[in-house]
Amino acid sequence: MSEHVERRARIAIVGAGWWSTQAHLPSLLAYPHAEVVGIADLNIDKARAAGAAYGIERLYTDYRRMLDAEKPDGVIVATNHLAHFDVARDAITRGMGVLVEKPMVQRAVEARELQRLAEQQGAPLMIGYPWHFTPQHQQLRDIIAAGRIGKLQMVSTLYASMVIEFLRGKPQAYQSIFNYPVTGPTASSYSDPRIAGGGQGALQVTHAAALLLLLTGLKPVSVSAFMERHDLQVDLCDAITVRFDNDAIGTIASTGNIAAIHTDNQRLDYRLFGTEGYAMLEVLDGTASTYTNDGKVERLDPTPPDRRYPAETTSRHLVDLLLGRVTVNQSPAVIGVRTVELLEAAYRSATEGRVIRVDEL
Repeated sequence: MSEHVERRARIAIVGAGWWSTQAHLPSLLAYPHAEVVGIADLNIDKARAAGAAYGIERLYTDYRRMLDAEKPDGVIVATNHLAHFDVARDAITRGMGVLVEKPMVQRAVEARELQRLAEQQGAPLMIGYPWHFTPQHQQLRDIIAAGRIGKLQMVSTLYASMVIEFLRGKPQAYQSIFNYPVTGPTASSYSDPRIAGGGQGALQVTHAAALLLLLTGLKPVSVSAFMERHDLQVDLCDAITVRFDNDAIGTIASTGNIAAIHTDNQRLDYRLFGTEGYAMLEVLDGTASTYTNDGKVERLDPTPPDRRYPAETTSRHLVDLLLGRVTVNQSPAVIGVRTVELLEAAYRSATEGRVIRVDEL
């Protein structure tokens, strides 16, 4: 009698660049519930390099041809930022589950359309934010949702990161840090606004804002922002103020100008103040605590250093959603939509010099 073989989710990858080859492909190939059935990239040399490195034979330059030929269960969209919408839409309308790398898309109307299509098709749609899968962050989200620090009134986050050379178009400066096992970023990947859509906001604030929205459940209503490019083509320093739907207000401050020699000094910190107490989260240190007005202090279990950016979790979560191994999408489209709304409003505010209401977008 033959042994029962558990079905594996068939995954296709669109975009054979740095993050596909450093995170998604190694993660999926080491996951017994997944099968990578094809890779598509407009640059056939990149597709061939990824295929050779990871033993994937089905390579394409036309992602639509791959979707129709391979008929995958799910698709990972890891192209340049401005190409996300078309690829994700084409996969969703074929009934396929989709993981879209961050930022989800550039415009709120596109984000809402992808969410609508996914709901219409009954297909999972998730966004590639690894910090959404950290158990400590999920615990803090649940504490806030349970009202243990009361109604949120003021939230603040600071993200100081090491991406200045990406934004300058010099990704080779980080070769010794990130290694780029197959294909690293190109000079224009993050430095050219026609490809990246923006700088620090599109590359890094998207992480900080999405985690803030996931933790708090808040919905942006209006946004005011200052952004400075300094000597770049894209923004390097961002200061964003937000009014949320429950009358809470908040700030997001971010710079990409941490030098490689100071990589240990990068920060992603949150301060969340409610009517009954407050919470403090230091993401890159792996620590979180809550303080309530009755004097109680709760220190959440620390996140170990090797789990502070769980890069493998996003692609595996797509697999688990497709197979029914999990039923709750931990990085759902609604957070992606709200993040895009916040960022589009921030970029418009910085350009137009006025407060932007999300319902304008």
